[in-house]
Amino acid sequence: MNSYQELWWRQAQSDQTVLVSLRRNGAAACHQLHYLQMVTEKLAKAYFWESGNPPRRTHAVLVQFLRSLGGVPQSQRQRITDALGFGRFADLQNWLREVLPLAYELQKLAPNLAQDGPNPEYPWPQVAPQFAPVSFEFDLWTKLTNSGRGRQLMQVIRRAVDRFPSYG
Repeated sequence: MNSYQELWWRQAQSDQTVLVSLRRNGAAACHQLHYLQMVTEKLAKAYFWESGNPPRRTHAVLVQFLRSLGGVPQSQRQRITDALGFGRFADLQNWLREVLPLAYELQKLAPNLAQDGPNPEYPWPQVAPQFAPVSFEFDLWTKLTNSGRGRQLMQVIRRAVDRFPSYG
């Protein structure tokens, strides 16, 4: 891990700590989604700093990160498979295909990607707000907390943060 990766990873860890605290204290879904989106963005950026060059300046990196994990060279496959808690690399690849739609929804929560739609930070639509995130029922949150794939995605994200030094 290079020094740039470590900086981004440390911030992802800190955001993960806040997310865990919010979950334990029953904070509104918007706050938990906001931190989950930030965790994944910073984790992905830590991973993409591997080359020593800055990743693109965008919030849209989670899906790219997950796709990258599923396409690593043979020499890195077992390390990533072990770090993320999968038995075989093929299991990881199959799981990635299944969760990419959820990951895309999570990535799209960043206000600049959500456009005038649901996001966990600002009331929307911008010119005539009708919804406050704190009282909005996010369909994605229901998927992440009530479905097996959603809960597993959240577990894998946590493992990916915790075990980043072993594969990043």
